[in-house]
Amino acid sequence: QRSQAYDYAGLFVLWAVAIAAFVLSLAPSLLEQPQTARLLRGERWGLIVLLVVAGLVRGLFLGRVPVNLGGDEGTQLALGLDLLTPPMGNPFATGWFSVPTLSFTLYGISMRIFGTTMAGGRALSAIVGTLTVFTTFLLGRAVGGRRIGWIAAGVVAVSAYHIHYSRLASNQIFDPLVGTLTLWLVWRAIGPLRKAGPSQTMGRLHPSGPQAVGVAPGTAAWGVAGIVAGLGWYAYFGARWVVFLVALVVLWRLWIEPTFLREHWKGLLLFAAGWLVAVLPLLGWYSVNPSAASERYSAVSIFASGWLARETEITGRSALQLLLQQAWRSATAFHSAVDPTFWYRPDQPLVDFLTGGLLLLGLVEALRRIRWPSRSLVLLWFWSTLAMAWILTENPPSSQRGLLLVPAVGLFVSWGIEHVGSRFLRQTLSPAHLVAAFLLAVGLLNLVFYFGVYTPRRVYGNPTAESATAFARYTLANPAPVCDPAPDGPCPGRIYFAGPPWLYWEFGTLSFMLRRFPGENVAPGTVPEAVQVPARFALVPVRLDELADLRSRFPGGTETRLTAPDGRLLMVVYDWVG
Repeated sequence: QRSQAYDYAGLFVLWAVAIAAFVLSLAPSLLEQPQTARLLRGERWGLIVLLVVAGLVRGLFLGRVPVNLGGDEGTQLALGLDLLTPPMGNPFATGWFSVPTLSFTLYGISMRIFGTTMAGGRALSAIVGTLTVFTTFLLGRAVGGRRIGWIAAGVVAVSAYHIHYSRLASNQIFDPLVGTLTLWLVWRAIGPLRKAGPSQTMGRLHPSGPQAVGVAPGTAAWGVAGIVAGLGWYAYFGARWVVFLVALVVLWRLWIEPTFLREHWKGLLLFAAGWLVAVLPLLGWYSVNPSAASERYSAVSIFASGWLARETEITGRSALQLLLQQAWRSATAFHSAVDPTFWYRPDQPLVDFLTGGLLLLGLVEALRRIRWPSRSLVLLWFWSTLAMAWILTENPPSSQRGLLLVPAVGLFVSWGIEHVGSRFLRQTLSPAHLVAAFLLAVGLLNLVFYFGVYTPRRVYGNPTAESATAFARYTLANPAPVCDPAPDGPCPGRIYFAGPPWLYWEFGTLSFMLRRFPGENVAPGTVPEAVQVPARFALVPVRLDELADLRSRFPGGTETRLTAPDGRLLMVVYDWVG
């Protein structure tokens, strides 16, 4: 309800202090809880090496890989800069596509640290992606032991799918971090199930095997999990599912453990309190703007958007047939179906063939041991998320909605490798050698594909992003005659952009990369009568027939053609100094 001119910096700091105070108040109890088995000295160095490798494959050459800056990336980065321009904008609101503005603010802060460039904007995602490798390691060790933690973290570290989104300035990358950290804390809070009595048949077993253990449940981890899950509400919408996933976990444990509520009611209250501390400002915004809370999901839901009814009428197929088609495309996203969007578009399944095969094996192994708590947890995570992210939304498997599944895939692959090792390779390879050989093979497959095959295709962001990025790079390298070559120099000229209806001057890539350059759209079939001198005209290929009129109206200019490595024309630039 405050005015647009209000400076939200003070409220932002107050909110951050409240979150820190809440977490610190729980820290003593959290540290007293039973911990995951301590890392051995060799493991500590191994983990450091793994995280360094994960950071390097996510952080090197961020300004050039992917080559294109997507329009959505540019929009988020431009909004981040705007929000941090004094007075600070509202980080507890929603903006572009009803996305919470806090995620944009975080990218703005990242650029304050790493520079207001493409690489500086993407740096936050690279850090978040690397942290997800660590949290996957923690979760894997907690539910399955040392070997499971190493394999799952290694799969995430070298996954081309995860690497790609770790190199984009877009908030989807927060989904798996929020998911793994929240589930790790919840698992610490509830622990493995206690040993079942003679009449109890649900198999209350240790997560990695049949040995019985007893762990006193804690409450502090519940509160911190609530904070993490609440912060996820400020990121991409997939992270919000984590709260509902925790609810499903609670219902599952209530079903198989009659004493669960009596033992954990304080923890559940702390979870709710932590979630509210984090998300209350956003709920305040939703109380004033209620439609913003659900309109984005409604836009992609096959039910709320009217997609199912339209497709039934257009195709003549029944609703059941369409739902089965949705389910098949979603379930085969890691084996045969391909990403139909330009967010990633690898033209192959979302994981390599080796990972995909072991994923299937791990799924079968988990189903065979579904009464083991660790298997039940990950199966619940995988299938519920797959349904919400893909089956019930348009155009599956859209890769940007499925990132929360990546760590779960790593855990299933871990169990698949354990099965292969125990059944077939025990006599030829030690467990450590088997894990190392697998991670090396998968790493080579993914890194060669992503950097050697996928990146040169330049498909990310679609053709509009490719042309816009090429024009922006050229203009930044050659700002004259429009602007002074100095970074903060004056701009006496103007850019006249002959891109509509295919590409507009307001496109996110141009809005961010060319934010200091004045410009405007030129309507199709028109030549400006009067221009600000000096002028730069930019024409997309579909409007190339207007170039002759432009030369006639403004003779004596300099023409430059921007092409892709394969020779395709991307843009024609015509500079006129009057």
